[in-house]
Amino acid sequence: MGQPADLKKQNDLYVAFAFAVADMLFELDADRRITFAVGAAMSLLGRPARKLTGRPFAGQFTPEAAGEVDHALAAMAGGARVRGVVVTARHDEGQAVAVELSGYRHPQEPGHLLVVLTHCRPRPHHGHRLAQSGLLDGEGFRAAADELLRNASPDEPYHLTLLELPEVERIRAEQGPEAAERFAVALGRRLRALSAGGDAAGQLAADRYGIIHGQTVDAGRIEQAVKDVAAEVAPSAAIIPKAATLVLDVADVPIDDIPNVLAYALNAFTRGAEAGGGMEAFTAGLQPRLSATVREMKAVRAVIAEGRFDILYQPIVDLWTRVVHHYECLIRFDGVGEKSPYDTVVFAEDTGLAGELDLAVAGRVIEAMRAVPMLHPALRFAVNLSGRSLSDPRVTARLRGLLAQHAAELRGRLLFEVTESAEIRDLAAVDAVLQEIRSLGFEICLDDFGAGAAAFHYLRALKVDHVKIDGCYIRDCLENPQSAAFIRSIVGLCADLGVHTIAEYVESAEIANFLKLLKVRYAQGYLYGKPMRPGRGRAGDSMAPWVTPLTEWKNGLLYVK
Repeated sequence: MGQPADLKKQNDLYVAFAFAVADMLFELDADRRITFAVGAAMSLLGRPARKLTGRPFAGQFTPEAAGEVDHALAAMAGGARVRGVVVTARHDEGQAVAVELSGYRHPQEPGHLLVVLTHCRPRPHHGHRLAQSGLLDGEGFRAAADELLRNASPDEPYHLTLLELPEVERIRAEQGPEAAERFAVALGRRLRALSAGGDAAGQLAADRYGIIHGQTVDAGRIEQAVKDVAAEVAPSAAIIPKAATLVLDVADVPIDDIPNVLAYALNAFTRGAEAGGGMEAFTAGLQPRLSATVREMKAVRAVIAEGRFDILYQPIVDLWTRVVHHYECLIRFDGVGEKSPYDTVVFAEDTGLAGELDLAVAGRVIEAMRAVPMLHPALRFAVNLSGRSLSDPRVTARLRGLLAQHAAELRGRLLFEVTESAEIRDLAAVDAVLQEIRSLGFEICLDDFGAGAAAFHYLRALKVDHVKIDGCYIRDCLENPQSAAFIRSIVGLCADLGVHTIAEYVESAEIANFLKLLKVRYAQGYLYGKPMRPGRGRAGDSMAPWVTPLTEWKNGLLYVK
């Protein structure tokens, strides 16, 4: 009678072993002694599995790992499913072997545990790591999070702890760079050990960190780990960590949206650091906000897919000839509540929807340009492209296909403005895309030059046809010598590079005349017209719809009066 039961037990263990895809499987009794072991014991521990029976499980690890092992086993005994705790096993040949420890309470044997060990798998994020601490940088952390969450079980969600340490720089100031470096190294090692797979911890800003981990780790434990590091490395430093944890529940989130929802939270956390926002303000109601983010993503995606947006057109005028050079295409949304177009565009960028939005607008404009009232050869139109879209190979592949299809009929009439609400990280890759677009006959404008990310290194890295000077310098150029000097320097540099300049927010004749003195070529603003829809005109008439109280056609060209 005992043999079938034993066989079933053994089969159950092997099933668990196969399910875990582990290197070793253990069964532990209530005293945490090994009652069964199978797997690659020689590789992990330097001794055969059959000789492990009866030994204390904790004895298979280095003394430094004892606390983590005890904590993990206690969590399993309490009913938690532990996974990916990184500890160091003690190999008989003397070296320490990094392993991942996972397990849960035995379903049939009260007090027993099923535990697996797996060699730590290398993760492909080494190019995005901070030298001192070994922590991932912001981009590397997002990549690690993407990998983990795409493979997460809906029944065992990962947790994200956001950590604020404003006192770290004080260690450098008070105790010198050596103490600060020791602290960074020790902190990085400790945070990585607490993270899922041993490599899901990152530094997101000067004093802000993120750790993705299992349910056996909580904010209090991470805070205590930081205090322990400080007590060991910089005992006189008053380190007061602040941490908050949220559950990354992916059960009701489409798999492709998971990393985007997380990125939205991390971007807000990082921006809060830059703006001086505290942890309490950021984390208040964060979990409900993530659910609201998912709902809003669905709403914005539906608006894009169903085409529930309008395009308005604002003229860009040659200051010297008063000919309308082109119209900028500006989006207006339906069905997204009270959010302004700018807020919705930024939301789309932060949640990975920018590419869908840009392609939808480009498709709408291209289709419209092939028919009345946008068919006239003197009418040119500029479509905005986000830096995020241009950094996404999937988006740029679709865009190149769309432009190649219509290049013959739209060459010279369609332009693109690279918007800078999102910073471009790989300028060389984006420039390669831009040059391919230009080779098809479509000019490129660098938008909002001088604001935020858009700076002189962009102009050096990206070959473009136009630069639009940010309106903050235009509005007060008559009263502010610094703004005038900035405009003058940009115009001079662009002239040397063969790039035309555009001034936005031109709202008075005095500003327009001053910009001419500074040799700015084009202008956009209420002086020449607000964003508009073309009028109806007569059937087949592509000229009359663009006539307004400020514009008129002469000799086949559209002028401002």
